[in-house]
Amino acid sequence: MQQFDVIICGAGPAGSTCALGLFDAGLNVALLDKQSFPREKICGDAYGGYAYKILNTISPKFGAKLLAINQGAIIKRAKFVSPKKHLVEIRLKGFFSSLPRTVFDNFLLQMVKEETKTTIFENTTAQKIEVQSDGVIVTTQDGTQLKAKMVIGCDGAHSIVQSALTNTREALVETYPGIRSYYKNVKGVEQDCLEIHFLPNIPKGYFWIFPSTDGLTNVGIAANKKMLAKHNINMRKEFHYLMNEASQFKERFAEAELVGEEKGWSIPIGYFDGKLPISGNRILLCGDAAGLVEPATGEGIAPAMSSGRFAAWQIKKCFKENNFSADFMKGYDKDIRKKYFRNYYFKTTITNLYYKMPFLMDWVIAFFSGLHKLQGRKH
Repeated sequence: MQQFDVIICGAGPAGSTCALGLFDAGLNVALLDKQSFPREKICGDAYGGYAYKILNTISPKFGAKLLAINQGAIIKRAKFVSPKKHLVEIRLKGFFSSLPRTVFDNFLLQMVKEETKTTIFENTTAQKIEVQSDGVIVTTQDGTQLKAKMVIGCDGAHSIVQSALTNTREALVETYPGIRSYYKNVKGVEQDCLEIHFLPNIPKGYFWIFPSTDGLTNVGIAANKKMLAKHNINMRKEFHYLMNEASQFKERFAEAELVGEEKGWSIPIGYFDGKLPISGNRILLCGDAAGLVEPATGEGIAPAMSSGRFAAWQIKKCFKENNFSADFMKGYDKDIRKKYFRNYYFKTTITNLYYKMPFLMDWVIAFFSGLHKLQGRKH
């Protein structure tokens, strides 16, 4: 049985950031992922300055590497369009980019390989987690057993590590099915601008048009599964209707060509309430496994990387104090609650209000649109 100090399950942004955060800790770290990299990850592909800030906080060298490899569109603006087609445009502060997750996630893992002594197991799935008095045993799909003082769950919404900690969270998850595709020749795409369209016939969801690399456009839709069922909406048909028949998009997609295949996935939203445990005896959860998905937009890269960094800090404290108890791990819960709970609670409340009273979305966007125009005239 191979012995490690820390086993991280999942090599996405949360897991790779956690491993990078331990680069100077002198610990024997293993990083497992069920796939081999580079691998495709379905996403809107947009990320912000938080990625640079988090990596730069760990080491300025890591932040500099991110800026050096960026191959995506540099995003400076975002447009939000209400169900009644009111538009507000905001300027984004700091560094924002549109970079395919295939590239971004692989970059993070390659940096782990180059900058740390982490042992990486690709094509390796954790199937069983056993917490013992002196450590945690992880059994993989081929029966191999690995043992460590701590296990970090960065393995997604259906986390095996999460299931070893609690059996209550899965029932609280709200699922947002999504469809993402890449198109070329989409008209009116501004290479420095993200578009998010809230539509009257897509309850609790939105349609997006994001510039991507190589002249492509990332086009997608996501909506609450329960609301889709309640209103008997077929999301794939709705997606095609928007591009082929809806008046505001038909002309823009008239000459568009699909590149590759449409891909579907589910976004888990709704179970981080600051009360349910995201840590336990010898266990920490990060990213989707901890329910850290932005409730208004479904964005998960920022909280994944941030929680990975917080986890690395907690791991260092645990080894310094030689304390891996559930009580000592609560310092991690406290850090996560402080950073996310109020923000998520507020956004969840506002989002629910928008969809219970759709006119609010139009009113708010129309208000800020008018304010923006007024400020423009003053200047």
